[in-house]
Amino acid sequence: MKQNNIKIFLAFIIIFGFWSSAFAQEKQILKILNRELKREVKNQLKSPNFNGDTIIIMKEFSITNDKKLSFQIKRISPSIEGYQIIKQEVPLSKIRKIGKDIQIILETEKNAVESTTEYFDSDRENQKLNESLFFLYLSNEKENDDLGIEIQNAFQKAGYQIEKEYWYD
Repeated sequence: MKQNNIKIFLAFIIIFGFWSSAFAQEKQILKILNRELKREVKNQLKSPNFNGDTIIIMKEFSITNDKKLSFQIKRISPSIEGYQIIKQEVPLSKIRKIGKDIQIILETEKNAVESTTEYFDSDRENQKLNESLFFLYLSNEKENDDLGIEIQNAFQKAGYQIEKEYWYD
């Protein structure tokens, strides 16, 4: 009986250790993504030739209780009157790849990303879409292949296998 209790206790310790390790790695994913998003906002206007979209963080990257990666930004674009509030959400288990083509993108299973865009001071109607691309809105930094590897490794340590593919500036 005593030996059986020891086995149950050890099993509990092992399971709890895996769970807490994965939770810690999910925090690492958020730490990386939020660090880079803040850097993006800080650096977006530094280029003397800048004339593109600007973003303001409304809600940093977070992971919900049901394991969904989520964030919300305000985007101001010279090509659209007014501004937009964009919210994206995706289950971590649906993310398959990371890549960069102008900006860093997480590719997912079909229609796994729920994207909501609210338009303010514009004639456009609000949109709610299910897509396969989760845009991180990280495009300012160049030659940052190591960031893709860092994000990939954080996902893998948290138990989510993703591939790193193309990486174009």
